[in-house]
Amino acid sequence: MAFTNSNDYISGRLPVPTPAGPEVLSTRFTLSMATADAALNTIGQIGILPAGCIPIDVRVDMTDPDAGTAAMVLQVGIWDGSGSSLSTDSADGGAHWGTTTAVTAASSQSLTRNGVAMESVTKSSSDRKLGVKVTTAPTTAQAFTLGVTLLYKAA
Repeated sequence: MAFTNSNDYISGRLPVPTPAGPEVLSTRFTLSMATADAALNTIGQIGILPAGCIPIDVRVDMTDPDAGTAAMVLQVGIWDGSGSSLSTDSADGGAHWGTTTAVTAASSQSLTRNGVAMESVTKSSSDRKLGVKVTTAPTTAQAFTLGVTLLYKAA
């Protein structure tokens, strides 16, 4: 199941900034998440890795996703668009790039890296969908705001 909502980057109303040289850019993508979006294995697009670019780092922030105290864990990587998984193509890093630590309240954190998956991403001639997957669902999910900040550069 894909996420309920979209944002201006996903819909094409806002262009994702692209580097003009060797600089590293940082773009924050936000999404209003419905309660159903926090269900186990829900996956969807939150942003875009522009054509010709590779990721450097990812930060994930969110308001409290659970009305109780249960934890939530997310994976981040390139979404394959199928509605069921993050890409395992070698050009996309071969696996998800990493996971959040267990989130029980509002948080902001870097990913716990999945080996060298993020460092293994190669440039593509087309934009790629930045995806998030719920791998541990909160017990009493509630609507929340999810933010993913992608740091990237030209390959």
